[in-house]
Amino acid sequence: MDNYFTSPALFDDLFQRKINACGTVRRDRCRMPRYIGPKSLKMKMGDIVTRARGTLRAVRWKDKRDVYILSNMHAPPVEGNFTDKSGQAIKPRVAEDYNAYMGFVDKSDRMVNSYGIARRTWKWTKQLFFHPTDMTILNAFLIHKLCGGKMTHKIFCELLVRELITHSQEENVTASGISRGRPSPTASQLSRLEVKHSQHWPSKGKQRWCRVCSLHKQTRSTLYFCKKCDVGVCVVNCFNKWHMRVNLSH
Repeated sequence: MDNYFTSPALFDDLFQRKINACGTVRRDRCRMPRYIGPKSLKMKMGDIVTRARGTLRAVRWKDKRDVYILSNMHAPPVEGNFTDKSGQAIKPRVAEDYNAYMGFVDKSDRMVNSYGIARRTWKWTKQLFFHPTDMTILNAFLIHKLCGGKMTHKIFCELLVRELITHSQEENVTASGISRGRPSPTASQLSRLEVKHSQHWPSKGKQRWCRVCSLHKQTRSTLYFCKKCDVGVCVVNCFNKWHMRVNLSH
């Protein structure tokens, strides 16, 4: 985990629950050892300073900048200066493991932020809602890819938004076919677009029984029918009920 979460108190609690953890840590966190070296201490490239307390290991390692790492799952690295032939700092094992596994978290964060729905707000309740929603959408996309899906992340999100808008509009339709409240302009446009391309149009022809009325155990004839479904339906109410599948059996 990164330094936003890491603290000695948390790692002690996790270890009591038999959970190992490793992460970068802020130097001024509560209970961090003060003798790991003052911030003013000038360390050379590759220098390592280690302090241990019980199961906790606090490591200060100098790369291009000072890196503070806390772990309850690694042996304390040997103190000293460790560089390769080119003068580059050699990573201790604790830093290698952090970079290897934190990379998945960083990649996940980048993918979420690419098409995230979250907006900057001071209300933590909204943040608590938006972030899990973003993670749920990302997980759904990853499952889609594992199942052989070919959609890109962007197209997947756009399709999901359209499906949610359409589903929301269908849910707002009552048994009488009248919407509860005013539908959004986007939902109305999607609905008109679908009707335009689906070819479900009422037409007038020979007299036949209304299919929806028959499902309600009523005998009512009509001259209207759907050209694509070739089903007789009353043009008022029944035509809408048949295509929206609203209370067909009630």
